[in-house]
Amino acid sequence: MPMSASGGRRGDPSPSVVSRIEWRVLNDPPLPGSVNMARDHALADCLGPGMGVLRLYEWDPPTVSFGRNEPASGIYSAERAAEEGVAYVRRPTGGRAVLHHKELTYGLVFPLGTFGGLRKAYRIINRGLLAGLQELGASVQLASDTGPSLPPDAGPCFRQPAEGEVVALGRKLIGSAQTRMGTSVLQHGSIILDGDQDVLRRLREEEDPVPPPATLRSLLGGVPDMGALRAAVQAGLAKTIGGAWSDAVYAPNEKMAARELEAHYEDSGWTWRV
Repeated sequence: MPMSASGGRRGDPSPSVVSRIEWRVLNDPPLPGSVNMARDHALADCLGPGMGVLRLYEWDPPTVSFGRNEPASGIYSAERAAEEGVAYVRRPTGGRAVLHHKELTYGLVFPLGTFGGLRKAYRIINRGLLAGLQELGASVQLASDTGPSLPPDAGPCFRQPAEGEVVALGRKLIGSAQTRMGTSVLQHGSIILDGDQDVLRRLREEEDPVPPPATLRSLLGGVPDMGALRAAVQAGLAKTIGGAWSDAVYAPNEKMAARELEAHYEDSGWTWRV
């Protein structure tokens, strides 16, 4: 794509717009799915003007997250999940099922209009993730046009990459989902370190295997140090997006909002709503 004189790609927002955003970086330990989704949701609800948040986190126990409108009731087995030691949660964002295990999850929250539109935001964020992984030495690309977007009932997320997602050798490495929440936007996604998504087949009690995603182990010859990976993701996003970035902690109102939202994401009525 041609480059403009400002150094950005044509159609991207003005650097002066993005440079006014102050990005807070939150690093969390492995947490249950309900806590992770509650924290992402709370950060979007509590976002102040001119502020953005990058949250980097992991999951414990391994958890399958459903997209907001993805059919799950009668498709995924609660009994089999208990046997596999896997939990379920439903995201506030769209997309399809992901097994969160042996991965790093990123979450970005920013004011609506920061990047000039949701599609542009998706593209720019993926460019930032790409830059970070390339700094680690991973041979990754952005997926070209892969055809029509798949519907929510099309099966596991990593079955097929979408246009603009980070891939390696044609296989998806990062699966992302996005939603508008009031005047904020939440985009979060999974960066696969190791393993496959085949447990989703067993949870769906299907025979056809789930195509494996790309993994950082296969690209780098080993699982990267989590601290180095977190730093690389932050650096790639900061370099691509611009603005001021600094380490931070949760504000009191964010903590309170997250605690209140945990009950929502623990509620089986929400998890199995579709």
